[in-house]
Amino acid sequence: MALGLLGLAVAGCGGFENGPLGSGTVRGRIVDAEPDVAMVSVLGRPELRAGVSQDGRFELAGVPATSVELFVVASRTRAVRSAVVAQGARIVDVGDIQAPPGAFITVRVSDGQGGVPSRAEVEVDGTVLDEIEVDATSGEVRVGPLPSGCYELKVDADEVDEVKEDVCLREGEELVRSVILVPDGDGGEDDDP
Repeated sequence: MALGLLGLAVAGCGGFENGPLGSGTVRGRIVDAEPDVAMVSVLGRPELRAGVSQDGRFELAGVPATSVELFVVASRTRAVRSAVVAQGARIVDVGDIQAPPGAFITVRVSDGQGGVPSRAEVEVDGTVLDEIEVDATSGEVRVGPLPSGCYELKVDADEVDEVKEDVCLREGEELVRSVILVPDGDGGEDDDP
């Protein structure tokens, strides 16, 4: 009888929805955070993000139960990446996070003819730094703060081919990247004969 119940219990486990066990919550406190700009997200999953309270505390729910890296923007000038192992259906408290000076990238966008492409935007892939508009007059935008590490920078505009570039940054570094955006490969015309 006991063996039969055990068999039924084991067979039934596959039918349960174990979604809550696949994710957990990460919380902590960002030291010297500027609450109006501070944000915590999961690197590579920017939709998983949370703001911070006045005292720098954050709680980020739905974090996959695995090793992840938190992407932390602490202030207008400080940022850090912090590794954490999230646990399913549990709260992991990472304690205090101190962010060093972040890096910045000044992106200069042109069309190769001295002009600025229409509605140019910059994105740091996998982060909350996306859809950052390039100044239509100067063709520049300053992106950051970014924690030290490597990223994929994407630059796009109306009727041009997107440009992707890998960049690696050190703490506090100021980097300048010039990007030339060329018209779409198809020129916007139909390729049918």
